[in-house]
Amino acid sequence: MPDQIRLCGQVNKRRSNMATTTSSTSATVTTTTTTPSAPRITAKPSTTTTTTTRLLSATKPSTISISSTSTTTTIQPTSPASPPSTSPSTNTSTATTTSPSPTTITSSSTISPSSTSSSGDVVSLSVTLERFACYAEDASSHVDALGSLNTCISSKLRVEEDASRLNVLGQLLVPEVQFIENAAGVIERCRHAGLVGSTCSLLHDAMSPKNKGELRDMLIRKALNLNVAEVIFRTLRSLSGDGLSVLDPCVHSAYGVITKLASKDPKLAIKARLVGGVKLTHQLLRAYASNAVILLPLLMATKYLAKNVTNQIMLGKDGCVATMATILCSVPKNHWGKLKFIMEILALLTKAKSNVVRLIRETAIHHMLTILDCWDKVERRHQIKLLKAILGILSHVCDSKHGRNAVVTLGGLEITQKFITSCPGDKKFDSLISSATNVFLKCVTKGELPVSSHKGAIRFKVPSGDGSPISPENSRETTPGTEVDSSDEEDEGEEEEDDEEAYCDFKNLDLAEYCPHRTQPDDLLKLASFFPELNGFVVPGGTGFMDSLASARKERGNGCDMQSENPSEMYIRSSMCTKSLLQFVKVSYPDMTGSCGPKALEPLYAKDRKVCRMKALATIKRVLQPDLYMQRVVYDLDYLLESDHTKQLITPTSSSLRILNNWDEKRVGKKDIAVNHLNFESRFESGNLRRAIQVASHEYDLILNADVNSSHHHQWFYFEVSNMEAKTPYLFNIINNEKSNSEFNFGMKPVFFSVKEAMRGRSEWVRLGTDICYHKNHYSRIPKQVANVKHKKTSNKCYYTATFTVIFPHANDVCYLAYHYPYTYTQLQVYLSKLEKQPLPPSVFYSNQVLCHTLGGNPVPLLTLTRTDKKAEEKEVMFLTARVHPGESNSSWVMQGTIDFLLKDTPVAKDLLDKYVFKIIPMLNPEGVIHGKYGPKGLLLACSAFVILCNKNEGNCKRP
Repeated sequence: MPDQIRLCGQVNKRRSNMATTTSSTSATVTTTTTTPSAPRITAKPSTTTTTTTRLLSATKPSTISISSTSTTTTIQPTSPASPPSTSPSTNTSTATTTSPSPTTITSSSTISPSSTSSSGDVVSLSVTLERFACYAEDASSHVDALGSLNTCISSKLRVEEDASRLNVLGQLLVPEVQFIENAAGVIERCRHAGLVGSTCSLLHDAMSPKNKGELRDMLIRKALNLNVAEVIFRTLRSLSGDGLSVLDPCVHSAYGVITKLASKDPKLAIKARLVGGVKLTHQLLRAYASNAVILLPLLMATKYLAKNVTNQIMLGKDGCVATMATILCSVPKNHWGKLKFIMEILALLTKAKSNVVRLIRETAIHHMLTILDCWDKVERRHQIKLLKAILGILSHVCDSKHGRNAVVTLGGLEITQKFITSCPGDKKFDSLISSATNVFLKCVTKGELPVSSHKGAIRFKVPSGDGSPISPENSRETTPGTEVDSSDEEDEGEEEEDDEEAYCDFKNLDLAEYCPHRTQPDDLLKLASFFPELNGFVVPGGTGFMDSLASARKERGNGCDMQSENPSEMYIRSSMCTKSLLQFVKVSYPDMTGSCGPKALEPLYAKDRKVCRMKALATIKRVLQPDLYMQRVVYDLDYLLESDHTKQLITPTSSSLRILNNWDEKRVGKKDIAVNHLNFESRFESGNLRRAIQVASHEYDLILNADVNSSHHHQWFYFEVSNMEAKTPYLFNIINNEKSNSEFNFGMKPVFFSVKEAMRGRSEWVRLGTDICYHKNHYSRIPKQVANVKHKKTSNKCYYTATFTVIFPHANDVCYLAYHYPYTYTQLQVYLSKLEKQPLPPSVFYSNQVLCHTLGGNPVPLLTLTRTDKKAEEKEVMFLTARVHPGESNSSWVMQGTIDFLLKDTPVAKDLLDKYVFKIIPMLNPEGVIHGKYGPKGLLLACSAFVILCNKNEGNCKRP
């Protein structure tokens, strides 16, 4: 490098724009030239005999002027308002920062940043940053000078005093300095690995966690905006063309910066792949696998790059799984930090199934199980993350049949069980126990759900186009096959299975015949009767919902006047209009009495983590020691339906059908001496309980019924319990839930109703239950013998258990338990009947029509609400629906409140009805509600019937 460097004119311009911040402490900065060719810049107290100046107060702005003589150079802060000072000597010339003429200074390749004053540091750092900016424009020509400047600035960032470091960091962020821009420019333009390394080291020091605060965050954000990480990747890739050994001086610091930026930029993994940084990182991992210093930042960066799905596949194809396995075997056992990052990388890579196969071929699984077996020896600060990563890898591996076999062969089942039972009671281990239980359940042989058929107990024969029924047994083609493994971390593919089931049920029904692709005016005219507001607010005859119910009562020989009945009798009579696919044996007591939830809000249940841990251990015990639990079936809906010889299971329309009733009050206090267990019942409207199995004296496994013609959607439950003991805890386990999580894990309790409490005047549902938990069990969701194409995605999945303990307040009571406050289709009929008799506010129009009939024969109500003092053509239409998912009974309560509000004589309700025409379908899926289902499949019964409304052969709607 030449000893003399002439600085360009823009240096002076940059100086004029900088406001140098100084403290109020007086100091003198003197630049002394020892020789004309190699000046040395130092900061000294005011003891020199050369020309000196006193720094101004930090509260006053200053500019920097440079006075040059043949022997001495002095840096003077002066006021912007004062004119440039001129030396009286004829041999001295003064050049201020506002002077347009260039100033010649000399530079040495060695800079000594020695200072005893903070003010002197500010001035010297300003000069250093100016020189750094100037040299950055031609970095290749000033490698040594830039390296020295990097060392100078880094030394100021490594001091122990926080105030000094933050002061330096603040100067680096001054917009006029453009430090990040210049540093990125040096990295991008320079092809000298040493300078790239020193510049990255400087950036790393500036981003150090010691500089916590807004300044550090601002610096990182600025680096992200300038894509510094991409610049580093491009430079490293360019330099690696001459061999990876060329990168020795810069790999450590470069990847230190990349790691700092990657933690703040979730898209960096994609950006790195686009510039070739992913493959380069893997190549460096292989090259520096034995270098303990460089390996750590490379592992940290690889962890962030492996978070992208595409990168996972790319790294797997490039052999990264084998590389990680090799490094795992070579890293000393006490290097827990490196082991943690290796496990975290493998946990991310094994999310791709192809990488699981690659990992099984290696010996890494044995090392993982060894660490898990000696988990208590892991360093505390790395313990949780390391174990979490290992369990994540094992979970992914166990999704494969070969992976499970490998884990079991290496003793993984025993090691996992030992880990679960030996974990301390600390809260931070709860998630680890859950993950370990998940691995354990994947490895054990899954049990079949103890039911006679994977299909629900209730079947429906869908009519074909010619009116002949389609057998549900033939509605799905089954192909015998072997077990196919899949992950149960996500519930993907279930909606596709539901669509397939719907297609199979209706595949012989030509819906295209009834549903043209384009809506014709003639078709719209057929629906005109559902818009009475456009026809002078006149409801066409024969379309009323209540008329339909009256006709149904007459058909069943029940045509008495409902106006003279009390609410309970009204509900019982209305229940006779409800058609179901099975014979109900009673009406539910809380539904008959119109019971609802409490008026006040109820507190959420505080989840007890110790209970959840105990449940996990109990699950392991049931798998390992099944003989300790009795399997006594005390309620079986399948058997009850078969014993009645109702193969068709469609309710007959004979007038001789007996009227349903409720005798719960007579049963209260009477013990069933024939049995020594609880009695269950679910054969009432909206009830759902398929089987109850007694596994201990006071513990019962409960199995819910699937949707009609389906094997899925188990969530809604509603059943009766009797013959209990008072003040005795009973444990209920609902063992065939499908969702991977539930509100039971977030404070929800099941709802409870006591007939004895109702007889005492407390007729309301309450939240009840303790020891509530929701966790995975060992029952396989799809039996192996029915594995087919659509079942392949779920063949390795398990059911989930919702468990809770109930203490009944009274002995020999009749109680009801439900997922949420029930709201039945009959309850809707009773509510709409009351609305018919209710006086309406002035000018309010209300109509209740039959939109269509479900395939089960139940009418679907359509309400119209608006005001008559304004033309309906000028209003917008508000369309409201509820119970698309029949198990979401809360929507019916919300809808009932909405209707009540709109029919009130209030200014808000009046304003709403003035602006809108409300079209309301309060129960869109009556069939699902009646049969106690959860999923939307029952909606097809209504939707299909609605499609048939446009039957070209009939030409109009099917009327009641």
